[in-house]
Amino acid sequence: MSALTVNVAKDPADRLDYDVDFGARWLPTGDVIQSATATITGSTATADQVDVSSDAVKVWISGGVTGDTAIVTVRAVTAQGRTKEISFRLRIRES
Repeated sequence: MSALTVNVAKDPADRLDYDVDFGARWLPTGDVIQSATATITGSTATADQVDVSSDAVKVWISGGVTGDTAIVTVRAVTAQGRTKEISFRLRIRES
C-alpha cells in the first residue's frame, strides 16, 4: 500500500469523484489499466462507481458520517499482469 494523503475531504451529502493517476510513476510504456476496484474502510462512505482509463482510475464516493476518516484503497490490474494499490484518507466533514 502506498503512502496516504491526509488532505482530501467531502461532505456526507456529497457524491464526488476522485481521480487516482497510475501513469508515469507506475505504468511502463505500453501497459494499460485493464480493471480496478475500490474499497473503503473506517467509514460508512461507499464507492458507488469505478471508471477506468488507460492510466487512471476515477472513484465515485457518496455518504459517510461527519467525523469519519475513510481509507480508500484503489487496486488496479494492468493488461500485462501488474497489480498496484494506492490508498488515500478521505475525511468526512460538513462543508
